[in-house]
Amino acid sequence: MQREIIDKANKIISLIKQNEDAVEELQKYSEQGKILYTDDDRYMNHLAGFPKSIHFEDWEIRLMIHNKKQRIAALEKQLDQL
Repeated sequence: MQREIIDKANKIISLIKQNEDAVEELQKYSEQGKILYTDDDRYMNHLAGFPKSIHFEDWEIRLMIHNKKQRIAALEKQLDQL
């Protein structure tokens, strides 16, 4: 039982870290006007061999940041309940 709780806590901590990293990258994107690239074959420019850039509007970035922060808060609450 104890090991299951530790494993679950570690998973939650990992998810929190991933979401915090995502928020950081999204904030950089928003502030510095970075371009997100994908190596997904659906978006590849096969003629040039380079990944296609994906542009988001400011409101989309703010919404993604907000959603990630809400997810972090929910995960932290879940971790506290363990």
